[in-house]
Amino acid sequence: MNYTVKKLDGRFSHYHYFKYYIGFPHRMSNKSGPLNFVKAQKWFTETYGWSAEIRQWNEIRDWIQLSKKPLLSVKQGWVRAQPDSDDIPEECNQLWSWSNLYEDLRIYVASSKELAFFQLKFSADS
Repeated sequence: MNYTVKKLDGRFSHYHYFKYYIGFPHRMSNKSGPLNFVKAQKWFTETYGWSAEIRQWNEIRDWIQLSKKPLLSVKQGWVRAQPDSDDIPEECNQLWSWSNLYEDLRIYVASSKELAFFQLKFSADS
């Protein structure tokens, strides 16, 4: 299967929740990017359960954070407390999410454990 793995850092908007993303080519051609993306998405769903697409995933988490948690003072700055895991609906799976924008076929994973299980199932083509 053709994919790349990127470790997330401060340059990525979802790095607070996920440590890696698995990226797929956005064209079918000889690399079969969309097909491989769908196969990976199916495997993650069967292995870890359903998850919302990353934009809705973030919007749901942000709404819960804003509506349920008070502002906390952190040395004169005000920040919102993170939502408790009990507050997060199961559709916002904390182990993985996905994105399928035109040139952005990605699976986001929470840790190296989920990434390793995926790599055991699907080896990366050179």
